[in-house]
Amino acid sequence: MVVSESMTMIDWVSGRVSLSFSGLINAGEVVSLDADGGIEWRSPKRRQVEGSYSSSVSVRGGYGVLEFSGNPTKFLQGHNLFGPDNLLLLTERMLLVITEKLGITLSAADLAMLRAGDYDLSRVDVTRMLDCGGPERVRKTVDVLGQVVKTKYMSRSVVGSGTVYAGQKSRRLTWKFYDKSAELRAKGHGLCAKLAPRWHHALYDWCAGKLRAELTLRSLELADRGLRRASGWIPGMAETVYNSLIGAVEMNDSVRLTEDVVMNLPPRLVPIYHAWRAGTDFRALYSRTHFYRLRRQLLDLAGIDIARVQPRVVVTETEYIGGFPIGPLLRGPGSPVPDWARGTELLVS
Repeated sequence: MVVSESMTMIDWVSGRVSLSFSGLINAGEVVSLDADGGIEWRSPKRRQVEGSYSSSVSVRGGYGVLEFSGNPTKFLQGHNLFGPDNLLLLTERMLLVITEKLGITLSAADLAMLRAGDYDLSRVDVTRMLDCGGPERVRKTVDVLGQVVKTKYMSRSVVGSGTVYAGQKSRRLTWKFYDKSAELRAKGHGLCAKLAPRWHHALYDWCAGKLRAELTLRSLELADRGLRRASGWIPGMAETVYNSLIGAVEMNDSVRLTEDVVMNLPPRLVPIYHAWRAGTDFRALYSRTHFYRLRRQLLDLAGIDIARVQPRVVVTETEYIGGFPIGPLLRGPGSPVPDWARGTELLVS
């Protein structure tokens, strides 16, 4: 199976798969006792299986069913700045490493099932790195998104000063936007120490000036899109889903005038003021009584005489809150895998 070097990447996979093994796999149990010491419920704890680069995937299960949850890209290549979009291949390779570490011998039928994607998914994260042109523009983009990003039925929330969510608590899907370079420099989020120092420098440099856009798809959304079974994630599906859903995100970041006079006007008069500034003659639109009522109100409140028609203003270039449009950035293809990473340990192949 060939790995696609898409600008969209698989960043997390959770699911469960049936394999030919016996016994239990967990890290102990959590037990709830009632007041008399009787067991109310018990739940196996997830066991952490570490990959080649310290990143781990949590697993638990028993009697032929294995649950897994983690970042296959980071598990296999030591970072998640860029990587493949082929969910089937990534999950297969991740599970081959995990089962070997757990001492599970896979049968030919097991291998065929993994390769075909014959198992269920409960969460998939799809991401892109978007080049803003510099660290300051990344910060500006995040600030603007915190003001304007909106999706249907999904609330917007800002965490701290550097992360914007849309639908953070949604049971279906969540968008997350943040400065990936800043995250890497935060305590506990740096690059894996097992990566060679030269890769550290190259990855930090490549990441600078890029915005991270992450889409989390949960069970309900996966089911509605026919993607609950891993077999539905054919090559290119991650990009298709991302493009479909980013197109539904509203980013109304065109600038609003900030004149003091507008800020002090009653809301009903604001569109009248803007139309007058654009050259509208209200005598041709309203009755004499209505026109003079509006004229008196604007004269009294702001000293504006709408009877003096302004030269028509033709806007030739849209202005934006952040100084540049963010819609084309978020809907763009993302940053490609750098040439120097191809054929190295930094990219699953």
